[in-house]
Amino acid sequence: MIDLDIQSDFSDFDEELGIARARGDVIVIYGGVTIRAEQVEYHQFSGKIFARDNVRVYRNGETIEAEEIIYNVNTGEMTTSELKSALEPLFYTTDEVIRPEEGTDGPITMLNSDFTTHDSATPNFRFKVKKLEIYPDDRVVMHGAKLFMGNTPVMWFPYYVQPVDSDLGYYFTPGWNSVWGGFLLNQYGFMLGEDIFAKAHLDVRTERGVAGGFEFESAKFRDNPHIGKLNLYYANDSNPQLAFNGLTRPDIVDPNRYRVNFQHRIYFPGSDDETFFLDFDINKLSDAFVYEDFAPSEFRVDPQPDTMINLNKLFDQGEISLTGRFAINDFFQTDTRSPELAIDIIRTPLGESGFFYEGLTTYGIIDEELAEESIRAGLTDPPGFNRFQTYHEFLFPTQLAGFLNVTPRVGAGYRNYSNFDIAGIDTFESTTTHAGIDISFKMSKNSPNVMNRKLGLDGLLHVVRPYLNYSLVRTDEISGRFTPIDRFTPTTRLRPIDMPLFTTVDDLRDWQIVRAGISQKWYTKRNGVSHEWLSLNNYLELYPEDPEFDRDTSNFFTEVAWNPVPWISANTVAQFPLFDDTLDFTEITSNLYFMPNDWFRIGFGRYFLDNHPIFEDSNLYTLSTYTRLSDDWGFSTNHRFEADDGTMEYQQYSIHKDLESWTATLGGIIRDNRVGENEYGVLLSLTLKAFPKLSLPVDFQPGGLGAEDN
Repeated sequence: MIDLDIQSDFSDFDEELGIARARGDVIVIYGGVTIRAEQVEYHQFSGKIFARDNVRVYRNGETIEAEEIIYNVNTGEMTTSELKSALEPLFYTTDEVIRPEEGTDGPITMLNSDFTTHDSATPNFRFKVKKLEIYPDDRVVMHGAKLFMGNTPVMWFPYYVQPVDSDLGYYFTPGWNSVWGGFLLNQYGFMLGEDIFAKAHLDVRTERGVAGGFEFESAKFRDNPHIGKLNLYYANDSNPQLAFNGLTRPDIVDPNRYRVNFQHRIYFPGSDDETFFLDFDINKLSDAFVYEDFAPSEFRVDPQPDTMINLNKLFDQGEISLTGRFAINDFFQTDTRSPELAIDIIRTPLGESGFFYEGLTTYGIIDEELAEESIRAGLTDPPGFNRFQTYHEFLFPTQLAGFLNVTPRVGAGYRNYSNFDIAGIDTFESTTTHAGIDISFKMSKNSPNVMNRKLGLDGLLHVVRPYLNYSLVRTDEISGRFTPIDRFTPTTRLRPIDMPLFTTVDDLRDWQIVRAGISQKWYTKRNGVSHEWLSLNNYLELYPEDPEFDRDTSNFFTEVAWNPVPWISANTVAQFPLFDDTLDFTEITSNLYFMPNDWFRIGFGRYFLDNHPIFEDSNLYTLSTYTRLSDDWGFSTNHRFEADDGTMEYQQYSIHKDLESWTATLGGIIRDNRVGENEYGVLLSLTLKAFPKLSLPVDFQPGGLGAEDN
C-alpha cells in the first residue's frame, strides 16, 4: 500500500480505473518528495503521478520547476518538460529530465539544456547542451555543448567530460616576482579515461625561461595525498645561478632542471580492502635547489624528500613491514635502509589475564650518505652496519580504591650491531631494561546552571586529571664506539619516555624520569553535543638521572586551548625555567582568531624563543586581517615581523572585488630575505565562484597552485 498524501481544493477518485484527480492548490507528499501543482493525476496501478501547470518538486534539497512532470513513486524516476531548477550553485533550464530508477547507477539525463552559475535573468556566461548526463559526485558528460559569453557563442564541444572536481579545468596565474620576473603559470586539468586525473603545466618566467610538465593522479586514492601520483616537471632555466634570495650561487647548477615524483600503492592480491600492500615514494631531483626555485611552497614543507619503497602487512595486533630507503639524490644527506624488516605489535590484551603486551623487532642494513658538499669539505660517510633490535613490554592496567588508575609496566630489549663497512669496529651488542608506572585519577564537577550566551556556555562540566609517569631505563651505552645513525637531534620539546615510542635507538642512554602534571578540561553543550570549551595542561619532568643534560628538572610547560564560540579561538603552548636554570630558555607559541562582527576578522600569532643553547633567538609576530568594505569589496593583509632583529619579513596586501559570478583579487607582496635583494611580487586572481571552473588562484608564494598562502 502506497502511503501517499494528496491535499487540494477539489478532488475525485475513479475506483474502476484507480485514478485520483486533484485541482486547485494541489500538494502531494510521498516520503521525502513534495509536489505542488495546479492539476495532478495519480494512477494507482502504475504508481505514476502526472502533474501539470506551475509544477514545483522539492526533493533532497533540490527545487525543480516545470510545466509538466511524470513521477513514478515505485521507481523514483521522473521526466519533465520545460524544466527550470535552482540546485545551488547551479541554475538551469531543460526540456526534459530523465532520472534513473532507484537502486541503479545510471546517470541523470537532461535534454536541450542551458545552465550557469550566474544567478541572473541575463547570465554573463552559460552552456547550451543538447544532451547532458550527470553522474552524481563523479562527472558530467556533455554532448554537443556550446559556451556563450552573454549571447555570443565562443566555444563548441562535440563531446566533453567534466569531473565534479575543483582541480580540473583551466587555471592561469599571471604576476611579477623580483626573482622570477614577469610570469604566467598555466595549468589545465582533464581526465584520462574514468580513473586518472591529469594536469598539464606550461609556465613562462622572464628571468627563468620556459618550464612545464604533467601531473597524474589516481581517482581511487584522491583522499590520500601520498598515493597514486606521478609528477613530471622540466625547466630550461636561463638563470640557474640566481638563488631565490637574490644572491648568486657559488656552485655551478645545470640549466636542465627537473623533478620526478612518484607515489603509488599496489594492493595484494589486488583488492583495495586488503591489508597487504606495496608503497612507492620516489623523488628524483636534478639538483638541491629545484624545489626552492620552482616550487617554494613545497620547499617550505619538505625541502629534502626521501625515497622509500615499503612492503606492509597489517593485522589486528600490529603490522609487518619491509622498508627500503635509498639515497638517489647525492646532494642531500640521508640515512638508508637496504632494507629493514620490522614487526610491530601494538598494545594487545593477553587473553583474560588483565595483562597487555606490546613490542617491536627489527633487522636492517643501515647506512648514512653525506651530501656532496660535505664530502668536498673533507668529511667521510659514517660507517654503515647491520642492526638487529628487539624490545618487549608487559603492562597491567588496574584501578585501586575505585578511582586511582595505575598501570605498571616492565620491558626488556636487545640490540646487536655487526658487519661494519669499515675495518676496526667489531661486532658488539647491548641489552636494555625498562620499568615504569603511570598513575592518574579524575575528578569532575557539573554546573548545569552556568549559562552565558556571549561566551558560548550552556552548562559547564569541569574535569581534572592529575597524572604521574615514571620511567627507568638501564642500557649498555654504545654511542662512544661508533657514530649512531638513529640519534638524538636538537629539539625544544620533551622526548618520549614510553620505550615503544622511542625511535633514536642508537643513542639510547640510562635515564630515570618522572613526568608529572595536571590536565583540566571544561565542557559545555554545543548544538546538542558535548563541546570542549577550554583545556589546560600543566606539566614538567623531574630527572633523578638525566640522559641528555645535567638537569634536575625540565622547563615548566603549559598548554591552553580556548574555543568558546565559533568566532573566537585561541591557543598557547609555553615553557619556561621554573626550578632549574641549566638550559634557561623560554619558548612561547600563541595563536588567536577573532571575528568581532560580520565585516572584520583578524588572526594573530607569536613565536618567542629566548636563550636556547642551540637554536637562534626569535620573537616572531604574525598578523592577518580581512575587512569586508561592502557587499562587493574586501581588503586583506598578511604580515610577519621578527622583533628580535627588527625585520619585517613579509608583507601582503590584497583588494578583492565581487563580480557576481566571479571574484577578482589584486595583491602584492614584499619579502625581506635579510641577505641579497628583497623579493617583490604582484598577482592578479580571477576565480569563478562555482562549477564550471575557470580560475586564477591567489598564490602569493608562487610555485605551486593551491599553496598554503592562497
